[in-house]
Amino acid sequence: MPLPDALWLAAAAAAALGWAWLGVQGLRTQRHLDRLPDVVAEPPPGGWPRLSVVVPCRDEAPQVEAAVRSLLSQDYPDLEVVAVDDRSTDATGAILDRLAHESPRLAVIHVAALPEGWLGKNHACQAGAARSAGRWLLFTDGDVVQAPGSLRRAVAFAERHRLGHLVALPRLVAHGFWERGFVAAFATMAYAVFRPWQLRRPGTGAFIGVGAFNLVRRDAWLAAGGHERLRLEVVDDVKLGVLLRRSGVPQGVVDSAGLVSVRWQAGFRMSVLGLVKNAFAALEYRWGPALGMGAAVAFMAAAPLAAALLAPAPAARGLGLAGLAVSAAVHGTVARRFGGGTGLEGLLLPACGLALAAVFPLSAAATTLRGGVRWRGTFYPLAALRAGRLRVEDLPAGRAAGWE
Repeated sequence: MPLPDALWLAAAAAAALGWAWLGVQGLRTQRHLDRLPDVVAEPPPGGWPRLSVVVPCRDEAPQVEAAVRSLLSQDYPDLEVVAVDDRSTDATGAILDRLAHESPRLAVIHVAALPEGWLGKNHACQAGAARSAGRWLLFTDGDVVQAPGSLRRAVAFAERHRLGHLVALPRLVAHGFWERGFVAAFATMAYAVFRPWQLRRPGTGAFIGVGAFNLVRRDAWLAAGGHERLRLEVVDDVKLGVLLRRSGVPQGVVDSAGLVSVRWQAGFRMSVLGLVKNAFAALEYRWGPALGMGAAVAFMAAAPLAAALLAPAPAARGLGLAGLAVSAAVHGTVARRFGGGTGLEGLLLPACGLALAAVFPLSAAATTLRGGVRWRGTFYPLAALRAGRLRVEDLPAGRAAGWE
């Protein structure tokens, strides 16, 4: 039975308005987002504070040497790097030991057994931070490459603005057209979730955390409870951002503009599967939000195209075309800025959006059917993950600090 013209018109209008809203939020984000290369790397009053970089590593042999060397070659004057080999089964530990012999800046911790009630990465972050001595802690991953000068600029920005937590958005290295399209679809959705333009205002619900670059003042990290509060969090990077901001820690974000880069996943298929693994955890293992997010993203991705092609009324088709144009522009801009694309990736939004929409129910189903999550070779039961999760609703936004 054909859909009524009024329903087509309402769906097309809702999708077009939704994409227009996302576009406005994207513009607001860009207006408030400083670029890391533009930061003047001047030492703060009193000189450069000691910086400890904590790098949790498990089976990172193909990438870890380039990542750690990019840290050891930084010109930051008071720097230590603590790499934590978390039960690796490949050559990661041997590579780290060799690099430690070459540089006194690098200390290596080998974790032989995982304590009860911890995820491996979170325990590695806690262990690395406990071994370090810096006033600032940078939590990063074993496959993230830092360009020269990135650490000076980041610490200078955080000190200048009296922040307790700074995120540098990485360049997501994506070699394929479809891979860039999917990564951009995910990043577009993240705009609406994180709302980075609100971080400067106190009392807002915005927050941000990225595993590639979470720079945290040690006293703020300790006061919030450290990674001890995140023992069983699969999305520990995001939850660290929630925990810090809603503990009253001023939080900021900059665009690394390529000074921080990481290959998120190798290819379109692996990018989708990577999100299937942890999307349910990001929604705190709740089926309602998983189905709701899937439906909302599917509608936003498909409604403009469906209206443009199938709606009988010219007004609905026009609104569908408008929604397609805005969605392609928003998606393409994100692909160009954070994935190094050309902007033509915006044409893939309907297909990539539907793939992203499928991630949420698939993640919920896979985690539920398996009875848990297998993360880096270790299985974590769903009951334990649910019991140990840090719930956003338990951290009221009223304590969130602003900054100028």
